Amino acid sequence: MAYAALSDVNVHLPADKLQAQDAEIPELNVDVQRLIRARLAGTFDSDIIDLWTTPGLTPELIRGIAGKLVAAKFYAKLVAEDEADGSLFAQQLYNEAIAELNEIRNGMVTVIDVVGNEISNDNLTTASFWPNNTTDPPSFSIGEVWA
Repeated sequence: MAYAALSDVNVHLPADKLQAQDAEIPELNVDVQRLIRARLAGTFDSDIIDLWTTPGLTPELIRGIAGKLVAAKFYAKLVAEDEADGSLFAQQLYNEAIAELNEIRNGMVTVIDVVGNEISNDNLTTASFWPNNTTDPPSFSIGEVWA
């Protein structure tokens, strides 16, 4: 499973200096997928996110964010020996991607699915979270010991 295709990654890398290859991005894609799922878990129902099994099934906006994150990780890994303090270019890509994820979470940006429909977070209800107000609260009487 991957959110970003190779083309989604390479569009963020300098074409005249560096382009990733198919064999170089799968492990980075796994880390990026975990990060995106974690960041959007409270925004969209997990059933929606679970549909994003390939780049072709992943919304374009999420593919772009994933591409930036994979490119940032790839570039940082590549120049790690040469730049002791880290890569400013990689950090900038990472910051842009995280800012876009935050805009989605804050409702400032709308995600459109692959067929052109708005993905809404209206699917989240109190039942999506536990405990919720439908859960009976714990009760104790005086003298009871909670073991």
